Amino acid sequence: MPKLLKSDLRYEYSWKATEGDNPHLIHEDAKHLSRKEGYEMLTFLNNLGLSSDKMKVEYGEGSDLSKDNRLYVEWMLKEHFKSTSPGRGKVTEWLNANWRELKKSFTALKPELKTTKA
Repeated sequence: MPKLLKSDLRYEYSWKATEGDNPHLIHEDAKHLSRKEGYEMLTFLNNLGLSSDKMKVEYGEGSDLSKDNRLYVEWMLKEHFKSTSPGRGKVTEWLNANWRELKKSFTALKPELKTTKA
């Protein structure tokens, strides 16, 4: 799967673990996703995959998800998800429920094509 790197992320994050968090034990460390902590977001985004029928995203399983789709999920979570303490299951359900509708407005974030003058 094409994984995101820290440098690929479009938002600013804290990269220091808060008290009680361990950035090396993301899956076991917390049941909730902190959208402010970069190591949690990066791990979450990189562990998303497509279901076998390609109709929904799954956490921790599934087939290849493109970098563009991972960045789309980052945008969805940072701009539109309102829960203050979301569990990973709740986040994944919300992503699937809102994927198509929000995708319509995401195209505005794509970089403009650069044209060269002849």
